[in-house]
Amino acid sequence: MKKKSLFYLASTAILIAASSQQIFADESVKTSTLEPTVELNKQEAHSTAELQTKEVTQTAPINQTTSSSSSKNEATTASTEAKVSEEQSVVKENSTTTTETKKDNKSTFFAAQNNQATARSNPDAQVKKSTFVDVSSHNGHISKEDYQHLSEKGVNGVVVKLTEGTSYKNPYAVSQTQNAQAAGMQVSAYAFSHYTNEAEARAEARYFAEEARRLNLPSSTVMVNDIEDSDMRPNINATTQAWADEMRRMGFSNLMYYTSASWLDRNNLRTKGPIQTEQFGLENFWVAQYPTSKLSADDAKTLKYNSEAGAWQFTSQAELLLGRHVFDQSVDYTGRFTNKATPSNRAANQPIKGKITVQNKNPNTGTFDVIVSDVSAPYGVREVKVPTWSNVNGQDDIIWYTAAKQADGTYKVTVRAVDHKFSTGLYHIHLYYIQNNGKLVGVGGTTTELSFGRPQGKVTIANNNPDTGTFDVLISNVSSPYGVREVKVPTWSSIGGQDDIIWYTAKKQANGTYKVTVKATDHKKSTGEYNIHVYYIQENNQLVGVTGTTTTVSIAHPKGTLTITNNNPDAGTFDVIVSGVSSPDGVREVKLPTWSNVNGQDDIIWYTAKKQADGTYKTTVKVSDHKYSTGLYNVHLYYIQDNGKIVGVAGTQVIVSLARAKGNITIANNNPNTGTFDVIVSGVFSPYGVREVKLPTWSNVNGQDDIIWYTATRQANGTYKTTVKASDHKRSTGLYHIHLYYIQNNGKLVGVGGTTTEVSIARPKGTLTIQNKDANKGTFEVIVSNVSNPDGVREVKLPTWSNVNGQDDIIWYTATRQTNGTYKAFIKASDHKNSTGLYYIHLYYVQNNGTLIGVGGTSTNVTISAENLKPTGKITIQNNNPKTGTFDVVVSNVSGPYGVREVKLPTWSSVNGQDDIIWYTAAKRADGTYKITVKASDHKSSTGEYNIHLYYIQNNGKLVGVAGTTVQVSKTSYSTPYFSQRDGRWAGRTYGGYTFAATGCVPTTVAMAISGITGQTVLPTTVADYLYHSTNEFNKRSYGTTSRGIVLAARHWGLKTDVLGSTAAVREALAMGHHVLGAVGTSIFANYPVTHELVIRGYNNGMTYVMDPYNANNNGYYSVDYLFRVRSLDPTDNTEGSPFMTIRS
Repeated sequence: MKKKSLFYLASTAILIAASSQQIFADESVKTSTLEPTVELNKQEAHSTAELQTKEVTQTAPINQTTSSSSSKNEATTASTEAKVSEEQSVVKENSTTTTETKKDNKSTFFAAQNNQATARSNPDAQVKKSTFVDVSSHNGHISKEDYQHLSEKGVNGVVVKLTEGTSYKNPYAVSQTQNAQAAGMQVSAYAFSHYTNEAEARAEARYFAEEARRLNLPSSTVMVNDIEDSDMRPNINATTQAWADEMRRMGFSNLMYYTSASWLDRNNLRTKGPIQTEQFGLENFWVAQYPTSKLSADDAKTLKYNSEAGAWQFTSQAELLLGRHVFDQSVDYTGRFTNKATPSNRAANQPIKGKITVQNKNPNTGTFDVIVSDVSAPYGVREVKVPTWSNVNGQDDIIWYTAAKQADGTYKVTVRAVDHKFSTGLYHIHLYYIQNNGKLVGVGGTTTELSFGRPQGKVTIANNNPDTGTFDVLISNVSSPYGVREVKVPTWSSIGGQDDIIWYTAKKQANGTYKVTVKATDHKKSTGEYNIHVYYIQENNQLVGVTGTTTTVSIAHPKGTLTITNNNPDAGTFDVIVSGVSSPDGVREVKLPTWSNVNGQDDIIWYTAKKQADGTYKTTVKVSDHKYSTGLYNVHLYYIQDNGKIVGVAGTQVIVSLARAKGNITIANNNPNTGTFDVIVSGVFSPYGVREVKLPTWSNVNGQDDIIWYTATRQANGTYKTTVKASDHKRSTGLYHIHLYYIQNNGKLVGVGGTTTEVSIARPKGTLTIQNKDANKGTFEVIVSNVSNPDGVREVKLPTWSNVNGQDDIIWYTATRQTNGTYKAFIKASDHKNSTGLYYIHLYYVQNNGTLIGVGGTSTNVTISAENLKPTGKITIQNNNPKTGTFDVVVSNVSGPYGVREVKLPTWSSVNGQDDIIWYTAAKRADGTYKITVKASDHKSSTGEYNIHLYYIQNNGKLVGVAGTTVQVSKTSYSTPYFSQRDGRWAGRTYGGYTFAATGCVPTTVAMAISGITGQTVLPTTVADYLYHSTNEFNKRSYGTTSRGIVLAARHWGLKTDVLGSTAAVREALAMGHHVLGAVGTSIFANYPVTHELVIRGYNNGMTYVMDPYNANNNGYYSVDYLFRVRSLDPTDNTEGSPFMTIRS
């Protein structure tokens, strides 16, 4: 069906074909689109006389004749045999619609292996004169002329691939079928299958049939199922039957099946395949088998391989059109592919039969099973129907059962007398099939006798428990021929007759038995004999007695054992354990009233014991809850039963004692450098609990005049700690006394112990070191190490001065703590009047109490080189921007022998001397440099050379010159776009009822100026939106824009304006490169009473360039004098004093 290798012949191509009439009962169909010809629910079954036998075999009439049949004689084995190799694998279908599955290139030459195998050929078989080919997308476009050439070579039929799976369609199918029809060839179709279950098989059949309809192929077309995917093998017969059934339902009954010989159970090979040819008819198979690598049509007609099949594909390498793709070529035995022969009617060979067997007759349940085996019908079996009725009152209880298919292929129905009015005696069972063609056909029938037994049941008494006063009633082997809806267990004690009777409804258990639990408390707590009867409420609503029994019930007294555990004098607690808890009236709560023998029951507590995991109950008694009483304690046991009553059970006593308070005192971290020590209290205990740990502490000096009652803090490890400072005890040294007290939970203070320790206080310490002396700059660092002081160190102070003029330059430096624990200060001679020679450095500590204490001192010699007595600084010019007329001055390496308070930068242009000088104060930056920005606009917009000098105001207030430089400032240059107020993008937009084309000259000229200055495109409508919505200057009081609107718009975009009141002012502004906006009156640009705004740029020999936003034809050079002469005198254009003004950065 697809292109094969020239050297290897495909051994696994499979097509399975079935006649249109073959149907088998392979499954029990629950639903169908084809209704039976009779209404089953109302139809009466045939009488017993008509269907007497239990097993019926019936042959259906032959409705069709086969136009061509093959001989069933088997030929002898060929003298030469090729090696046999079964198909290994098939490439699965690609999920896209543009790729189709290709067969692998593994091919096999098949030959018969023994005399028992089906003959390879039959010399007497009929072979049609014409052959046929199959084509797919691999063959591409085939013209009418191509088909005519094929016809000349004896090819009279073509099988066109239409689909593959449910996602692929042959893109050449239309031309391949239409051109073949035009050439007079018989056209058949095939689908390459992949289904592995019945649902997939039906889906692929529908996909195939729908494509055939789309191509207008008639319903008589031979429709071929191409089966060669190895995944299909496990369930091939059932799934292929489903495919065939669906194809017939879709209206296509002329079915064939293509496959390799290795897939058939009747072949000429050593092994048999999975496909049952008897089910589908061997004559409906088109078999692929290649005896040699190349075989001519004449040789194939002589060999007659697979002659009992409908057709034989003998090669995949037929070179029928010179220079074109090779073809699969086949011989036609039955004429189905070349002579339009009709399929044979296999229904004649499929008898109607079925065997009825009655099993599992049960008089106790009133049921029996009907088993149907050997199911067969000419048109297959969709459903197995078993109409059943009793002999009582004719067929008034008839039920048409649908038998369920079993795993072994039989069908089964369970009949219940309860569904047949509980009738007994003779039952009639008939057998019908609904065939796959939708017709109902009778098969056979039988009868059986059904009798009813008595209701049955066994009563057992279990779990008779005197402790709880309960027992269980178990009913097993429950059955009744009329069914059991409910199991009733009336139960009463023999005391007082049936005055305590209860009709229990037993509950069905998982094992099928029924159970009731009887409680004596529900029967007036009666003891002695109890009567238990069993009744069934049957499905017919009748109550029937079944059996009964008796049992003896006794009720025990409440029980419980008291045990005292964990009697702990240290904690002042003990546990009460209650075990063996039981009461016939149930136990809702376990109560333990407990009190000491002191003062009677004034401390009694009714404890509620908590149930433990092991079933015991427990409570813990604390002496602290009983006024800390010691001695004899009484513990009684009571139960609150399920009925709410309290009952006494037992009692016991226990002796309770309390231990003395305890605690261990340890002195730690006795530090003479800090004058401190820690007091650690461990093993803290008091039977009355410890609320606080107190540590009264005092020195031996002057008695207890420095006593402090410390409250120790609990630590994570359970100890308590306090830190004692000598500074809090008048800085006393020598012997210290530490006592230990507890404030207990009852509020009482109790002494526990005490100890002493010796305390000494060290002097403050610190080491001074001079490092990193710079002899040129006159700087050095002071390092303070080994810092310690018993009274703590809040700050490290370093008073420092030179030997010149005493302490007139003293500075009290605060040293900075370093990561290594030292302290550091940086000393500069410039901060000490640039004095040289001997410097003194003293060390003081500001203690934690705020007092100042001297620790030590040192000295060092300081020198300063001559060059470091001069100020230094480097001037750099950056960001010289001709568009903005600005540049930055950056000053680095700033230093001066007397310090630098301010950096001054006097700056002026060389035009007209220093008439524009400005003394800038530079701002210091994070990197230590200083910076200013100079704007030409602040210097009369002068261009050319600018002078920048550098001065320092030193820390002594003196002004000193440092350096200077110059820079060239060029005139401002812009790239200004042209906008038209009549641009189609915005000409028709209205503001205040006026169109932008008529009134938008000012927003348009402002947009040109802003865009040129900022380098960013600002559209005229953006300016107009701002002026109209954020000001009252545009189309508000009247049409047009005031000159005030120009000022506001420029300010909105961060720009400035200058009013130009004379021709000279206009020339100067233009010469500096600024944009000038001017409103003109009657002129070549406007006619009275209209005024118009222009953009004016550049100046050369009295001329300037004009951009007219209304008429671009007016753009060009004009005299400045002329423009100023025709200036607008309208008040709206002169709100700022003149209709001409600059817009600049």
